[in-house]
Amino acid sequence: MDTFDLELQRDRFLKVFDEQIREREGKEELREWLLSDSCDFFTAPASTKYHGNYTGGLCEHSLDVYDMAVQLEGLYRENIRKQYLVLNRPYDREEFMESLAVAALFHDLCKANFYKTKINGKNVVFVVDEQLSFGSHGGKSVYMLSKYLKDIRDEEAIAINCHMGFSRSDDNSISISESFHFSPLAWIIHVADEAATFMLDRVTPQ
Repeated sequence: MDTFDLELQRDRFLKVFDEQIREREGKEELREWLLSDSCDFFTAPASTKYHGNYTGGLCEHSLDVYDMAVQLEGLYRENIRKQYLVLNRPYDREEFMESLAVAALFHDLCKANFYKTKINGKNVVFVVDEQLSFGSHGGKSVYMLSKYLKDIRDEEAIAINCHMGFSRSDDNSISISESFHFSPLAWIIHVADEAATFMLDRVTPQ
């Protein structure tokens, strides 16, 4: 991926960020950090050897998850509305779509400043360079996001925290099931992440 593509990708991410997320406390500080020299979000990979294991992979994957989540919302819109009725909770679609953008764009925020390059023979590869051993993949993303976005909503936090679904060995399957039942958004972000990982990845795993 060349520099021009990276710039286009960054600009599209910021366009979604600016247009889909309303003015909230810490939004501008979050935007400034993303663009600062102390954050590599727009050039970081999404993994070392799986999906998005190349420069810009993290931003690309985050946008893929957003796109898939928007498609899923369109497909299951009526089911989502009915689920909120079952839960006896108010459903505001505009607010839901804003939260969808927050959760999709930042579900893997923990991967910013998480990798570094290393020479492996004749190849340059990415390796983990953990700066904050938080313990939980989704939980770390919630924590990092909450340092900037002060009014993060419960469903946004749940969706980000549970986006790995049942694939994490340290997750409790009962609590994950309850989270998906409580939050239609959490289920959508999980499925969108799976779809983006296995259907939209641009590189064949080695």
